This record gives sequence, structure tokens and C-alpha cells, in this order.
Amino acid sequence: MSDIILHSSTLKYNFIDFNISGSKSISQRALIINALMDSDVKIDNLSQSGDTLLLATALGSSHNTVNVSNSGTTLRFLISFFALKNEDFFLHGDEYLFTRPISQLIQILNSLGANIMLVNNSVIIKKGSLNGGTVYIDSIKTSQFISSLLLIAPYLKDGITLHLPDEIYSHSYIQMTLSMLSMCGACVDYSDQIIHVRQGFYQTPCVSIESDWSSASYLYLAFLFSKSEKVRLNSFLENSIQGDCQVRDFFSLLGVKTEYHDNALVLTKNEHHLNPVKISWEFSQNPDLCPAIFVACVGLGVQLYATGVKNLRHKESNRILSIKTELEKFDCAVNLVSKDVMLINPKKRIGSEKLICIDTYNDHRIALAFSPLALLGFKLKIKNSNVIKKSYPNFFNDLIKFGVLIEKPL
Repeated sequence: MSDIILHSSTLKYNFIDFNISGSKSISQRALIINALMDSDVKIDNLSQSGDTLLLATALGSSHNTVNVSNSGTTLRFLISFFALKNEDFFLHGDEYLFTRPISQLIQILNSLGANIMLVNNSVIIKKGSLNGGTVYIDSIKTSQFISSLLLIAPYLKDGITLHLPDEIYSHSYIQMTLSMLSMCGACVDYSDQIIHVRQGFYQTPCVSIESDWSSASYLYLAFLFSKSEKVRLNSFLENSIQGDCQVRDFFSLLGVKTEYHDNALVLTKNEHHLNPVKISWEFSQNPDLCPAIFVACVGLGVQLYATGVKNLRHKESNRILSIKTELEKFDCAVNLVSKDVMLINPKKRIGSEKLICIDTYNDHRIALAFSPLALLGFKLKIKNSNVIKKSYPNFFNDLIKFGVLIEKPL
């Protein structure tokens, strides 16, 4: 456990340059694809997130017992990958991880010939006879199990055909997976909620990863709250396959302009911008943006009507409850209008030296999103700050560049 104290300083840099490591989501898919190809190519700008390093270690290990810690993506991707290997494997991890959705993936793989059991806080994979086939899916709690199936699909006998429901949360991550399959040589057809991946092989390994838009959301947030006039974020593509690139559209509503120059984002501020009183935003395709966007609105005193939030309950924490609890520490009214809708009604506040303790719930995105509030003059204690290593291990070093002072509590 590592608690830190954050508060603002008078430090001001007019221009700051940042290098965020590669997209965590793309990196994890790339590792699975390259492992299926038995490719040892070095991937440029691979994510340095804890989740990605965990998956890379598991794929490179000769052991059949793997600790996936608290990484849901690693667990779901490895279940399908190891089921394809027709060997015995044992996956275990943190207790909370196994309260998140995985049973649907196991049921589908077993229906295709795998032999997988969920026992307490572990997944036991026995030798089976995994084949392809047609799968009808009534509902989806997490898009990751669809991506897990798709990544191994070219190596299944007869490929796979997935009939998807009309309502799909985080659909952008399925689109990301399909784009990567196509780029690496798999034959993919997708129309009318039906995905068909033909039997075959990947032809081209992944060699380079664009930087992480989810991580960029916290730098957008820090820039918005800071006195800095211009920042550059390197290694971003204008036509990104990451759905979280929509963060640029949201922050434009708060006066942050995004321009592209030589595969980099250049952020500046509109000097004459007036913030709206209220913003309505749909999050079903970009749930990981919720923490940063919620905090942005609270920091500026902008009301937010947030729809498409029901799957926040299935993240590293129950983010509906954890975000609500932490926002209320800033005199913000948070109303759960329905299972899928939240209304954020903040009071514009100036910072104070009264210490506000931020519980992070072992959830990296809570720590990442609330920390930039120090730039508005709030003195914050971030509990278990090391949790950021899951996705953005260098974040606090980057936050210092905006003028945040960091100290250890006495």
C-alpha cells in the first residue's frame, strides 16, 4: 500500500511534451496474435502497463500455472488461448476478479469442445477438443469475451460464427479486435450482427502500437485544470482504432482543442470559450472514459447527464458506487436516475488546504481521474497510489510536469 499527498504549486510550463506508452488494449491483442503465430518479433511502443506485462510473462512462460492477479483482460484472453493448446492449465488470481463476468466465456468454449471449470478463485483448463462452430449470444456483460473468442477463431476448425445481440456495450473494442484480425491476415465478415471468421492463420505479426487514448484522457484532464497553454502527446494516429479517441470530442466542449502534427496530438485552449451549463454524454461504447469525464465536469462545475453506464458495475471496482462516493467528497450531488443513467450535479468550488482522502478501491482509473483535482487547489491524499501501475505506471511523474507536488504522508 502506498499513500501519497498531492497539492498544487506555482510551477508553470507553457509547453509540455509527453510520451505515453502503447495502447493497453491493442498491446494485449497483439501479444495473443503474435503468440499464436509463434512470432518473436519485438513490438514497438508496447504498453508498459502492469496488465500487459502480466500477459506477456504468462505467454512466455513454460509453466502451466499462471497468476493473473486482478487483470480481467489477461484472464479472459488466456482462457481461450490455453483452451486452444489442448493441455492442462491452472489460472488463479485476486478474489474480486472472479466476481467479474467470465462464466459466459467458459460456457461457450465448453459448448465448442473445451473442458474448462470455474472453481472458487481459479479456472481449471483440461485437455479437450476445441473446435469452431456457430454460437448464438443473447446478452453481453463484457465485450472482452467476444474478443477472446475472435482472437483464436482463425485457428479453430471451420472458424467461428457469432450471432450477437442488438445491444452491445463497449462495441468499439470488438471493432478494434476485428480490425486487428484483418490487418494480420485473418478473413473476417461482419454484417447484421453476425461475425464470421474463417479457419486459417494469421499472416502478419503486430510490430507497432499506437499510444493509449484511455491514458491520454487523464492528461486532457490535467491540462484542462492546469495553467499550461500547450501540450503534445506523441505517437497517436488521427484515424485511431481505439474507441476512446472520442475523449477529444468531449474535451472540445470544455475548450480544449486537439490538432494532429506528425503522429502527435497537440492540445491548446480556446481563450474565449464559455463552458456549457450541462452536457449529455453516452458512455456505453467508452466506459473507461467515465472517471476522467465525470471529474472534469465536477472540477468546472458543469452538470453531466451520463447514459450507458450500467456496465461500470463490472470493472475493477463497482465504479458507479466508487465514483459516486468520491465525487460526493467535493460537494457534488450524484443521482442514479436508473440502472443505466447517472446525473452529476456539482457545485463549483475553489480548492482548499483541507485534506480530502481519495479511496481508490484497488481501481487504477479512480486514482488516475481524481489526482488532477490537485491542480485546482485541492489537497488530496491518494490511497494505494501504486494501483496506477495496472495501466499508466508513469502517471504521477507526468502529473508533476503540470505543477503538482507529491509527498509522502507523515
